[in-house]
Amino acid sequence: MITAGILVVWLIIKIRAILMPFAFAILLAYILLPPVEALVKRKIPITLAIILVYLALASAVTIFVLYIFPGIFTELNRFANDIPDYTRNIQTWMKEWQQNYSRFNLPESIRQIIDETILSLEEKIIEAVRNAMALAVGLFSYTVSLILIPFLTYYFLKDHEAITKKMVSYLPPRYREELLNLWAMMNVVLRKFIYGHLTVALIVGTLTGLGLALIGMDFAVTLGFIAGVADIIPYFGPIIGAIPAVCLALMQSKKLALSVVLVMFIVQQVESSVISPKIISDSVGLHPLVIIFVLLLGGYLFGVWGMLAAVPVTAVLRILVNYAYQKIVAYRTD
Repeated sequence: MITAGILVVWLIIKIRAILMPFAFAILLAYILLPPVEALVKRKIPITLAIILVYLALASAVTIFVLYIFPGIFTELNRFANDIPDYTRNIQTWMKEWQQNYSRFNLPESIRQIIDETILSLEEKIIEAVRNAMALAVGLFSYTVSLILIPFLTYYFLKDHEAITKKMVSYLPPRYREELLNLWAMMNVVLRKFIYGHLTVALIVGTLTGLGLALIGMDFAVTLGFIAGVADIIPYFGPIIGAIPAVCLALMQSKKLALSVVLVMFIVQQVESSVISPKIISDSVGLHPLVIIFVLLLGGYLFGVWGMLAAVPVTAVLRILVNYAYQKIVAYRTD
């Protein structure tokens, strides 16, 4: 049994590139299923319902492709051309920093540690700038997978009832109803989290992009997009989204950097005090300390993807643990 499990894990790792389109298609089908089911309840055939939902989604994607993507692509091209200038600015900034601290009479050992730290920091910043560009270019290598996702999603949506019935048939009859009720609870939490955070992220990204454009910040569209995606991560998302904008602004002027910080602060205040309470509320039922811990743990173990998945996974685990606890209590009582 253990050997079979190891072989399955090994196979999944080996073919993960093939499985990724299926994983994203399942996630997209999960997100699109409620509107499809709502149309089906209105006596619309499921195929037509899927087409209508796809048309709505295609309209949103078209707006993105026609009005937002060209701006991002243009800004990325300009960013690639500006990399040498940013590199020189970083090097100049580091030299000025070295000159400032060299005025102090520090022991040679401490001075050497500071020099090495500055050099390491300079290399990491330059590497981060280059990696950002490489990541943007690398996204185009997934074009084939992206084309497959809508077709896979269609079949998952069209046959979701048959797939669900087949999966339910594998459940032990004795526990089937109880397990389905458990899934229903998890489903409510997951849908609230996904829909709520995607809506808030869209609003935050739009407000951030507009705010940065108003103060004359370069790459406002791209930075707004980054801020929106980062905002999906609770607590740390606003900081992660603000770092690229503030760093780029610092390379131009301290006044612009201060303006960027002000824009980010205003947007996050609006998000935390107005938008999130109305849209998300307490969607996962987790204490803030627990959320912060699982975010740090997810980021440490799996990077950005770990931070994105940490909260919904923990929310599901909370439901499972509560269920197990109630079962244990009921068993002891009997």
